[in-house]
Amino acid sequence: MKSFVLSALLGLGALALVNLCGAYTGVFVPVNRLSLLMSGLLGIPGVTLLVIADTFLL
Repeated sequence: MKSFVLSALLGLGALALVNLCGAYTGVFVPVNRLSLLMSGLLGIPGVTLLVIADTFLL
């Protein structure tokens, strides 16, 4: 249970970090229910998938 909570917190922190650095990198991931769910459940790999999807698909 502790590892899941830690993974969720790291994922949410990574999502916040991506959006804070967005002015420098040009990558902004919109914060909505889907992105919060992915970053919370999957952690850092979920944020990585969101960034890849935002970069290549949009």
